[in-house]
Amino acid sequence: MEEEDLISDLPDAILHLILSLIPTKSVIRASSISKRWREISMEHLTYASSLDFGEEFAKQQKPNQFADNLNKILRINKSEKLDKFKLLFSPRNEEHKFNAISWIKFATSRGIKEIDLDFCRHIHIHFLSRAHIVGKKDAFELPDFLFDCVTLRIMKLSRCILALPEEYAGFGGLQTLCLKEVHLTDSMLQSLLCNCTLLENLVLKECGSLSSIRILSPTRLKKLTVYECYNASILEISGANIRSLLISAGHLDACKVEDMVRLEEVFIGTRGDEFGGVLYIFMEVLSDLSHVRALTLYLGHLVPSLIKDFQVKFRNLEELQLVNSPLFGLFNTDVYCFFRHFNCPSLQKISIELSTVSEEDNFIWEYRKPNVMPVECVFINLRTVTLRNFRGTSSDIELAAYFLQRAPSLESMILIAPQSSNARKSIVKGEVSCSTSKVNKAKGMQKAIFETLHYHLKASTIAEIRVCEIDERDSLLSLFKWHHVFDVYHK
Repeated sequence: MEEEDLISDLPDAILHLILSLIPTKSVIRASSISKRWREISMEHLTYASSLDFGEEFAKQQKPNQFADNLNKILRINKSEKLDKFKLLFSPRNEEHKFNAISWIKFATSRGIKEIDLDFCRHIHIHFLSRAHIVGKKDAFELPDFLFDCVTLRIMKLSRCILALPEEYAGFGGLQTLCLKEVHLTDSMLQSLLCNCTLLENLVLKECGSLSSIRILSPTRLKKLTVYECYNASILEISGANIRSLLISAGHLDACKVEDMVRLEEVFIGTRGDEFGGVLYIFMEVLSDLSHVRALTLYLGHLVPSLIKDFQVKFRNLEELQLVNSPLFGLFNTDVYCFFRHFNCPSLQKISIELSTVSEEDNFIWEYRKPNVMPVECVFINLRTVTLRNFRGTSSDIELAAYFLQRAPSLESMILIAPQSSNARKSIVKGEVSCSTSKVNKAKGMQKAIFETLHYHLKASTIAEIRVCEIDERDSLLSLFKWHHVFDVYHK
């Protein structure tokens, strides 16, 4: 007896709603199910207001194939207005570029609201400057008419050249602008910001052609991301409405923020700076951000002698994340040094990415080994402590005990073990044999840790200690491990 196809029996309106929620390529595949699905799919493509020619559509298609199939869909589409147009395509010759320009023309002629264009699927180019573009003939330059589109509300551009015309009429209604590996000059950026008076979300990711970044114009800006713009030596930010700020940089000479009274969430990263040089550029910036509610710091090694007179009180800080590179992680000395110079009286949650460096790695250990005594402070409001890469070493146990003894309101301590093929984990002076099974390993480690921490005083009588294995998706470091493919737009 054949199973009843309940989905196919749904009304047309419901089927159209389902098709609107899946990628364009899946809509095409649905047409092969049955005659009814074929009719529904064709009707949907004819009047679809959201066209997704992204990664899913591009799979297993050569550029010419991709272009032919895309053109077929555009020829049958009769929608007067488009909500979204997404394109992932690598133009390899003049014909491809001509096609790409015609697709953008199609979208802008239909009053497009959201456009997402990525032009370098197979070509990895860092746009440091025009002179540094490898194989410039392969780089795609955006057509002038795009900048006259007045209906755009969201624009995402990736791996292309933005040659902004001297005069343009569009972008006045733009609310979100995301530029990833886009070549543009400092003056072009300023021109865009001056014209985008309604801008609320701005992302600049790996735009290596910028030498200075000044975000001073947009009065409505709420969310700002400046991520690894390689050649920018100056960063100046001002915005009374900015609530979320992400800065990741490696080579800044100067950084200044002001008039950010509504700022709540801050991420400051110094990727590639394991020994801490760049963080000191942000020290004065942190003084101006002392009112934030949530803070993530991608720390380098904190050298006490360099920040001995530096003190900041984060009066409203409730959530804190401290993290360093996958190679180094954080040592106890970095944590103690942080709390010696940063007072966080309202802190409720803290997450720390611990070091996985062993004492056998002599050079690293000698340079980074703990040399700062624990800070005698009380975390009166601290409720949750998460220690990642927790291997149960004496250093790890010491840091766990540090918070257990100083957090009278602590409710939960989560100890996340690193993913490892090693079957043995050292616990304090001895060693505990762990099964290769994740469950048995976690249980064995948990038992040993419980036995060890039992001998340490706890300020909270209700504090629960849990041990689990790291989830890659939940890692604080995922943004940096996968920084070339991670979609910062949605952070």
